[in-house]
Amino acid sequence: MKVKLATQSTTINAPRSQVFQRFASFKKDKPPSEAGEGATILEREGGRLLVEFVSRDGRRLYRTLEEVMLYPEERITFRHLEGPLQHASEEFRLSEVSGGTHITYKGQIECRTPFLPGVGWLLAFLYVRPEYGNVVKRHMEMLKKAAEAPGAGDMMNEGE
Repeated sequence: MKVKLATQSTTINAPRSQVFQRFASFKKDKPPSEAGEGATILEREGGRLLVEFVSRDGRRLYRTLEEVMLYPEERITFRHLEGPLQHASEEFRLSEVSGGTHITYKGQIECRTPFLPGVGWLLAFLYVRPEYGNVVKRHMEMLKKAAEAPGAGDMMNEGE
């Protein structure tokens, strides 16, 4: 059974095109951050990307393989293909607001425990949901900081 993740949102003081470009700036062979996090494009076909993510939750690093769909300047979706969860789907919607861009996040997850039906849902709801929400919140804060930084608009002309 799927568990709905908490909806999150933030407003970024930057144009939507700039925020989308920053958000969608996955690069091939990008070195991991100091925290060990990173994203590597394995395949790209138009607005569809196959991306390997490494994300940190406390002392743990998690590797996932996800299909990322880019809908320029409007939304970005993520669909979990491999990793610790049975299912995860996420969507970030970008909308123009006075003075910037508003991003709204929604998602759902599913955990399964083969020998204890129902325990996966409980695990997803009580443990994974809040932890996953913290990771999303941290990533949204990082995006906000990067998009609002002086010179952030300069990346608009950078290539992959």
